[in-house]
Amino acid sequence: MSAVLNGERQAFAHLVTRYQGLVYRVCVKITGEPESAKDMAQEVFIKAYKALPSFRGQSSFSTWLYRIAYRTCLDFKRANDREWKHRSTVDYTENDYVTLQTPEHAALRKETSEELGESVNSLAEPYRSVVQLYYFNRQSYQEIAEVKGVSVKTVESQLYRARQIMRRKGERWE
Repeated sequence: MSAVLNGERQAFAHLVTRYQGLVYRVCVKITGEPESAKDMAQEVFIKAYKALPSFRGQSSFSTWLYRIAYRTCLDFKRANDREWKHRSTVDYTENDYVTLQTPEHAALRKETSEELGESVNSLAEPYRSVVQLYYFNRQSYQEIAEVKGVSVKTVESQLYRARQIMRRKGERWE
């Protein structure tokens, strides 16, 4: 990063190569659209490059970059697409597990994943994002608090309330 700050643009290309997968996954999970996610990922790296002098090192670079990606995509969603909560989050779970199951088991798992995705997407903000970050991205309360710019207690409260909402809807969320 010091090389980038010293004006070496090729050094930033190394950071892009290293973190492009992370940024793209964040963008596709939030936008739900691979093409929009590509555009958002580019936007994230442009913002990161411009904001690099403000990086203080209080968190890891990946957390800082994740925060930029999260906020950039959330802003995009708010500005351009009020219907996004109805999209499927199958992408979150479909590749998470590798099993040797029968086709029937695989079909049942896919159906359950789709139902779970729809249930999560039906949650209002901020509950939806905290559930996605905690359960699907496997981030700690502290990391979520940093990404969202809130306290750890707020994250705990939002996650608790999200679980309560899911229970009322008849879902098991433990």
